[in-house]
Amino acid sequence: MKEKSIQMAKRILTYCIGLFVMAMGVSFSAMADLGMSPVNSIPYVLSEIFTGLSMGTWVIIIFSLYIVIQFFILGKNLQPWRILQLICTTLFGYFTDFTNLLAGWFLPDPAWMTFSPVLVYGVRLCYLLISMALIALGILLYLAPDLISLPGEGIMQVIADKLHKPLPVVKMYFDCTVAAIALCISLVYFRQFHGIREGTIIAAFGVGKILSLYDPLKPALFRFLHGAKVQ
Repeated sequence: MKEKSIQMAKRILTYCIGLFVMAMGVSFSAMADLGMSPVNSIPYVLSEIFTGLSMGTWVIIIFSLYIVIQFFILGKNLQPWRILQLICTTLFGYFTDFTNLLAGWFLPDPAWMTFSPVLVYGVRLCYLLISMALIALGILLYLAPDLISLPGEGIMQVIADKLHKPLPVVKMYFDCTVAAIALCISLVYFRQFHGIREGTIIAAFGVGKILSLYDPLKPALFRFLHGAKVQ
C-alpha cells in the first residue's frame, strides 16, 4: 500500500511539473510574439482584447468549453470522469498566469529592445525555440503518468472516436479550426495578424519533432514512475 502511494505521488508530481513546464513554454511563446500554438491561440487573442481577464483565466474558460463540447458529442455515452479535466484545466490556467508573471519579471521584452530589427527578430526566434523545447518537454512529463488529459486532447480523442478517424488527422483539422477562429477574431479586432503568425506554423510542426528528441529520456522517466525497467 505504501509503495502504491509513493508511486501515485510520483505520478502526480511528474504530471504537475509537466503542466508547469508547458505553461512556461506558453509564456516564452507569448513573449516571442511570433504567434501562439493553435490550442492556446484563442485564449491568447481573447486575453489581448478583453484585458480585464488574464490569459490563464481565458485558458480555463475556453478549455472548459471544450469539456462541454465533449459532453454534447458523447450524448448518452457520457463519461462522468471527463469532468475531472476541470482540475488540470484550472491548474494549467493558474500556472500560465504565474509563468507569464515570471516571464514579465525576468525576460527582456523584445518590443522594448533598441537593437536592429534583425537582432530583435533573432531574439524572438530564440524565445520561440525555447518555447517549443519547453512545451515538448512538458508534454512528455504530463503524458507519462497517464492521468487526466487536458481538454484539447480530450475533445480531439472524442471526435476521432465519434468519426472513426485517426487521431493525427483529427488533430490537424482541430488545430487548423481553432487557429482560423483565433485569426478571424484577431483580424476583426486588431485589423492584423495577432497571436497567429509564422511561429504558429513553426510550433505546429516543430514541437512534435523536438518531442521525438526526448525519447532517450523515456526509460529513466518510466523507471522513476513505476520502479521497473522498460520491457
